[in-house]
Amino acid sequence: MGFKNFFISITKSLIVLLVATLIFSSVTLNFPDLIKGLFGDIFEYASPDAQKQVISNLAETCSSLNQQSNSLTPDLSKIGSVCKDYKSGKINDKEFFFDVIGNSLPSNMETQQIGFFDRYNKAINYLNSNKLIYFLILMALIIALYLLITDIKLFILSLTGISFSIGIIIMLPYFAILAYEKFIGFDTTPILSSLFGAGNVFDFKAIASVILLLFLRTYNNFIIFMGILFLSVGVAGKVYSWKLKKQGRKAETKTEKKLEKRAKKFKEAKKDKKGRDRKRTAKEILDELEETHKRKTKKD
Repeated sequence: MGFKNFFISITKSLIVLLVATLIFSSVTLNFPDLIKGLFGDIFEYASPDAQKQVISNLAETCSSLNQQSNSLTPDLSKIGSVCKDYKSGKINDKEFFFDVIGNSLPSNMETQQIGFFDRYNKAINYLNSNKLIYFLILMALIIALYLLITDIKLFILSLTGISFSIGIIIMLPYFAILAYEKFIGFDTTPILSSLFGAGNVFDFKAIASVILLLFLRTYNNFIIFMGILFLSVGVAGKVYSWKLKKQGRKAETKTEKKLEKRAKKFKEAKKDKKGRDRKRTAKEILDELEETHKRKTKKD
C-alpha cells in the first residue's frame, strides 16, 4: 500500500510539472521587445522628478540632433523623427522615452542574446516542435494514475487536486508580484537616474523591482486565463471533497447512533431474559419445595 501511494504521488507530480511546462511554453521571449518593454516599465515606476530629469536630457539630445540633421545615421534619423513627434504633442513623455530607447538599441540585438534567454528560447522551441510527444506522455501518465487508483470518484478528485496544484504554480508568483507592488511598491528611480550618470544602479529595491517587472512580462493573457481556470477547477474539487467528507462524517455518526441503539436494545433484552430466567428458577424452586413437602406428608 505504501509503494502504491508513492507511485500515485510521483505520477501526480509529473502531470503537474508537464502541464505547467506546456502552458508556459506559450511564452517565447522576444529579447528586443522584452528589453524595450522593460525600459518602459523602468520609466513608469520611477519618481516624477527622475522622469522629468530624463525627459529634459532627452530633449537636449533632440536639440543637438536638429543641429546635425544633415549628417545623421538611419538610427539617429528615427530618433529625430521621435523628437519631432514629441515636440508636436503626438506622443507623451513615456512614449517619447520608450521610442528613443527602442531606436537606440542595436538592430542586431536578436543575434547577440546569450545566457538565460538564449537557452530558454531553445528549450521552448524544442518543446513546441515536439508537443505531440508531450501530450502522449501526459495521456500515459493520466491512464497510469487511473490504473493505480482504480476508483472513478477518487480519480476525479485526484485530477481536481492536480488542477489546484497547477493553478497554484502558475498564479502564486503572479499574485505575489501584485501583492509586492501593492504593499511595497516598485521603485526604479535609481536605475532610471543611472542611465544618465546619476543614481545608484546597485540599489536593492530598484534591482528587485526590475527583476519582478521582467518576470511579470512573461505572463500573457493565455497563461493568466489558464492559471485562473485550473485554480477554479481545483477549488471546486476541494469544496466537493469537503462536502463528501462532511456527508461521510454524518453517515458515520448516524451509523454509530444506530449501532448504539441496537446494542442498548440487545442489552435490555438480555437483561429482561435474565430477569425472566431468575423468576422461572424461583418458581421451580418453590414447586420443588412444595412437592418435597407433599411427599414427606404422605410418608408420615
